[in-house]
Amino acid sequence: MRILKAYNNFYVAIIFILLFFGTLLAPLQLHPKISYAISFLFYVLVILFHKNAIVRMNRWLFFAIIVLIPSVLLGLYMGWSYIDISADIGRYLAPFLGYTAGVLLLNHLEYYRIIYLLYGLLALKLFSYYESVISKASNVFQGGPLVEYASPYGLEVHFLYAFIAYFLLRNKLVSGFKKVLLIGYVVGYIVNPILIISKARTITMLLSFTLIFIFFSNLKDKVLLIILAALVTGTFFLYFSGKTYNSATKFDYSVTSRFQDTLELIKIKEYSVDASTAYRVAEIKNVIGMLYDKFPYSLPFGFGSGALYYDNHAQIKGGIFKENYRPDGGIHDIFFIPLAYLFRYGIIGLLFMFYFVVHYYRKISVNNVNAHQDTIAASLKLFIIMAIIADLFIPVHAYGNPLYGFFIAMGIVLQNKLNGQYSSSNASVV
Repeated sequence: MRILKAYNNFYVAIIFILLFFGTLLAPLQLHPKISYAISFLFYVLVILFHKNAIVRMNRWLFFAIIVLIPSVLLGLYMGWSYIDISADIGRYLAPFLGYTAGVLLLNHLEYYRIIYLLYGLLALKLFSYYESVISKASNVFQGGPLVEYASPYGLEVHFLYAFIAYFLLRNKLVSGFKKVLLIGYVVGYIVNPILIISKARTITMLLSFTLIFIFFSNLKDKVLLIILAALVTGTFFLYFSGKTYNSATKFDYSVTSRFQDTLELIKIKEYSVDASTAYRVAEIKNVIGMLYDKFPYSLPFGFGSGALYYDNHAQIKGGIFKENYRPDGGIHDIFFIPLAYLFRYGIIGLLFMFYFVVHYYRKISVNNVNAHQDTIAASLKLFIIMAIIADLFIPVHAYGNPLYGFFIAMGIVLQNKLNGQYSSSNASVV
């Protein structure tokens, strides 16, 4: 029994290291690329040093490597930078790597130990969240603005844990002080985009609750969500409609001004009105234009790993950091995630990733058998969708993120273990 417990604790420790690798490396102040490379290598080592890892290699990771080979060869043929090729290899494999590591590690744990592990992660997120609330309050009391564009005093919230908090409350699995803490976290998820004036996070937050409203709520929940939406909207326009100064950019913004700028851009088509959105529009035009110029040869594998795009079809006049440019004027980073896959890995790479996501979204089910299972299943299903949607603005939630695959693995392993428990109990009754 002690040996089994020691093994369980070992696997839990490895999982925590994987999930918080970036935090653990932060004191070293490494370059982001080096930090990511070390984290990526650690996932690889976890898989390779696992017993019978090669024999038991997950089929998704195996086929992801197969799909990636033509893209890599094309990238080498096109003469793209070895560093950019390596980065794109890592980004494509990352979710599949995370999924494989997750399955190998989590299968060693009992069902409820995995649940306690996830709730432990939620507790840590609550701690960092309320620490950020204190920092924000302290800054405001010292004369800082409550609402500030791209503020360093944003609230530490993550949509996966906001979903878990919401469904724990909805399913009445917490009470007392825990309930208050979770309500505070959900409120933080709602107000944080307003406080830092983020268009992407605001849209993501609104879509999150729209999906909850449509697919994961009964009539009573729908009424409560409507009331909550009305209160948030009223507060939004009544108290946060003034100007706020951003010390970094030296410009004034209002909470609604960034959306107004986007509407103005659509109306008059003047790039400088909203350079951030205009850049993304120009990116889409240029990437599609390059794909169209080489169609149909660009369809199967795109332009290969490491591919750069150029502003030959739509001029780029700002809205992107100079570090994204390469010496020949090409740009590597692509913000619109479907085109990033299509441009670098072709239609084959895009469809394979899409099938992976849809396949496991459908396999995780909310079956009203176990309240904790339903809480986690509903949260992970929303997480799978919202990570992809969030990547339409900034591709870091699913694309290139091993944790995306790891949390999908957590949902699948929990589902399989729960099904196994009920199958065993039914068999014993028979």
